[in-house]
Amino acid sequence: MIEAIEGILVKKENLKAYINVGGIIFEVIVPFSTFNRLPALNKNCTLFVELVIGEKSLKLYGFLTKDEKTLFNELRKISKIGSQTAISILSSISIEQFYKAVEEQNKEILMRIPGVGKKTALSIIVELSSKLPQLNKQNTPQIAQEATEALKSLGFSEKEASHIVMQVYEKNPSITIEELLKESLKYFKNGN
Repeated sequence: MIEAIEGILVKKENLKAYINVGGIIFEVIVPFSTFNRLPALNKNCTLFVELVIGEKSLKLYGFLTKDEKTLFNELRKISKIGSQTAISILSSISIEQFYKAVEEQNKEILMRIPGVGKKTALSIIVELSSKLPQLNKQNTPQIAQEATEALKSLGFSEKEASHIVMQVYEKNPSITIEELLKESLKYFKNGN
């Protein structure tokens, strides 16, 4: 199946990105978190995608990170959560906040998300609680795991370190471990 698409971003509106790939323009539905970080028009754009086949339609959903795509697919496995609700969840709450709410079994936070009622919130907690460790680590590259461990040894919390390391890594996946640590420490120092 299609893992990702890369092309020129020709239009972005209403949580959709239109990407020209070799003369074919793909309409890709994206969550707010991805939409906000799309490049400028006529710039190169790469999105991890999931093709969802419905009874009467084919829809392409896109994400800037593999973590977002993984969570999207995990959410779709839960009864009564379709693709639109999964996108709504990813648009309303950060991955970190979502995992924290599931870990703490905080259904109130989940119920603030449009389209998520009490039953759905409880289903999310029940279905995903046992998968949290794998979901959190699954798409974390080895270099990011090592950098997180190094920052933890300097006294930073795992959650804080992991969040900053992944932000730095996603901007430059070819970064060395030394540069990754240096840039991550700059984030902490500057309070970004």
